[in-house]
Order: sequence, then structure tokens, then C-alpha cells
Amino acid sequence: MDFFYGIVALLAFVVLVLTVLTAWLYTQQTRLMQAVNALTHVITSPPPAFFEAAREYPVEEEKAPEPEKPAEPIDDRVSVHEDEDELLPAGEEDADLGEKKVSELRDLLTAKGIPFNKSDKKGVLLNLLKAAS
Repeated sequence: MDFFYGIVALLAFVVLVLTVLTAWLYTQQTRLMQAVNALTHVITSPPPAFFEAAREYPVEEEKAPEPEKPAEPIDDRVSVHEDEDELLPAGEEDADLGEKKVSELRDLLTAKGIPFNKSDKKGVLLNLLKAAS
């Protein structure tokens, strides 16, 4: 029986040693993690001189002079919904063009090599011919 008690005591001693080693490793790991956290905090934070410089020399914003505002904005856009005949006044040559049909105006534009859309109205075709001449 003494041999049996000896083996149990030896196993209890081995378990005790392993428990102490595990506790020591846990303590070392905790110390290491604290040191790494402190190091990352030091590396990522700006230097103290940065905060002192900001306190000693406040930045003043310069005000830019305000530009003078025009009385009324100039609107030089042309409405696409207005009648296109009003854009250019009718002249002597335009009287002949105004009497022609849309298909004849398209033939004239094609002969002159002026691009146009098939959906263009008569006024648009007249204005294209006036602008080209």
C-alpha cells in the first residue's frame, strides 16, 4: 500500500506544479498585454508639444472680402418651349422659305449638309437654314 500512496502523492505534486506554472504564465501574459497597450497608446497619441503649441498660438481665421453682388443676374438662356420663329426676324429671303413645306426644308438642309432631327418642327428647320446662310 505504501507504493500506492507514493504514486498518488507524486501525481498530486505534478498537478500542483502544473497549476503553479499555468498561473505564472497567465501573470506573464497579462503583464505583456499591459505593456503592449501602453506602447500603442504612446505611439498613436500626438506629442505633448502639439497640444502646447495649439494653446499658445491660437489660429485666427481671416475673413475674405465679400464680392459685390450684381443687381440682377443675367439670364442669356433661350427657352426651348418658345416658338422658334421668334428667334430670328423674318427677312426678304425668309418669306420664300416660310412658304415651303417641311419636306422641302429638309431637302434644302440635306443638300447643304446641315444636320437636323426628323422630329424638328418647321420653325427649327427655318432657323437652321437662316443660321447657315
